[in-house]
Amino acid sequence: MKYINQLDYPDWLYVTKTDLEEELREKGRTTTVKSSACGLCSAIMVADRLLVNHDFDLKAAIRLSYDVKANFSHGTSYKRYAPAFAEKMGFEWEGTNDPERLRYCLRTGGAAVIHVGGDREGHTGVFSHGGHYVAAVSEDRDGRIVILDPSYKEDKYEEEGRKGLVEVKNGVIAICDMQVLIDDTANREPHYHLFWRK
Repeated sequence: MKYINQLDYPDWLYVTKTDLEEELREKGRTTTVKSSACGLCSAIMVADRLLVNHDFDLKAAIRLSYDVKANFSHGTSYKRYAPAFAEKMGFEWEGTNDPERLRYCLRTGGAAVIHVGGDREGHTGVFSHGGHYVAAVSEDRDGRIVILDPSYKEDKYEEEGRKGLVEVKNGVIAICDMQVLIDDTANREPHYHLFWRK
C-alpha cells in the first residue's frame, strides 16, 4: 500500500486558481504539491490500493487535473477530477454523502477519497483546518475507518480539538470512528468519492 505525503513536495509546481480573478490567478501560478495537491495524492493512494500494477504517479495525476481543468479554483475540484480519474483508471465512481455507502465501498473491495471541510463554528477540523482530501483504504475490524492523510505530520492529531479522535499506527495509518468523518465533512458536497474496480 503506497503512502504519498504532499509535504514532501514543497518545490513541485501544481498550478491552481486558473479561473479566479487576476490577483488569485497570479498566486495560483506558484502553488505546489505541498500547498494544493492533497486530492491528487489521495487519488494516487486509491489507485495503489485498488490496482496491483499502474503508472498513475504524481506527474500523471497533475496532468489529468490540468486536462479536465480541475485546478480552476483552490486545490483540486473533485466534481471534475473524480469522474475523469475513474474513467482513466477503469474504476466505477460514486459521489455520496451517505456514510453507510462509504462503509459499503470499503467492505466490497473499494477505496474512497474523503473531502473534509476544516474548522467552522463549533467544530475544529480533525484532518485539516481548511478544505482537504484524505484517502480511506479500509474498515478496521472494530468498525473504524482506516485513512491515509497526505498532509500527515507528527503530532498533527494531538492539537486541541483533535486529541483522542485519531489513532496512528505504523507511522502514517490514521484510524478514526465514522462519526469523526461525518462531522469533518458536514460542510462539503459530496462528502465521499467512492471507487471500485470494474
